[in-house]
Amino acid sequence: MNKFTKGVILVMKKFFTAIGVIAAALALSFSAMSSATAAPRVPVDMPTPVKSRIESTAVVPATATEQRTCRARFTEGVNHRRLAEVGSAILEVIPADTWVPVSCERGSGGQYSACGLTSDYWMEVFWNGAWGYSAWSCVQDWEYTS
Repeated sequence: MNKFTKGVILVMKKFFTAIGVIAAALALSFSAMSSATAAPRVPVDMPTPVKSRIESTAVVPATATEQRTCRARFTEGVNHRRLAEVGSAILEVIPADTWVPVSCERGSGGQYSACGLTSDYWMEVFWNGAWGYSAWSCVQDWEYTS
């Protein structure tokens, strides 16, 4: 083989190697883009979460550091409990449609079924001189008072 032929073969090897590297890079970039933009798979039998009756109507304060007070009333008489658990001592029953001072945020606790919903969210409530907890799912109206 002469020098010219060896030189052509070497150039062709480099050329085809470069094409192979470029093709591999393109294939990897396309597969990465398609997996990043693919929608997450959701099981068909997964239940849709139930939104609280008041969750979408509450107005959020302008700043998070702003001190607020709130009040709420319940759709039916609810237990006013010492702790946010179904087995906790019942302090009293808060009558339906009675406005009571409450915390401005719901909190998590033990799971319960009340007012047609199952939840683990509780509302901290001030009733007859004591702070306690009542079922969030029974809240009919909730609002900022200041």
